[in-house]
Amino acid sequence: MTRGLAMICLAAGTLLSLASCVTPQELRQQDESQCTSYGFKPGTDDFANCLQRESLARRYGSPPVAPLPPWYGPVWYGPRPFFF
Repeated sequence: MTRGLAMICLAAGTLLSLASCVTPQELRQQDESQCTSYGFKPGTDDFANCLQRESLARRYGSPPVAPLPPWYGPVWYGPRPFFF
């Protein structure tokens, strides 16, 4: 039973990770539509700058995938000792 459950979880995780994949062409289309919605005209320097800013914002502006665990960092602070 546990092996079957593990296989189901593995298959579900694989499907979820594949569903979140976006091709570079799709990212470019999303950036172009966003820059067009800002009012920039395709083929201009301002439009190219907007595309670059959108790409950089996606690369460096996104939060971490998951919150960091409480023990992450240079020091782990365990539970306080119990004194009578």
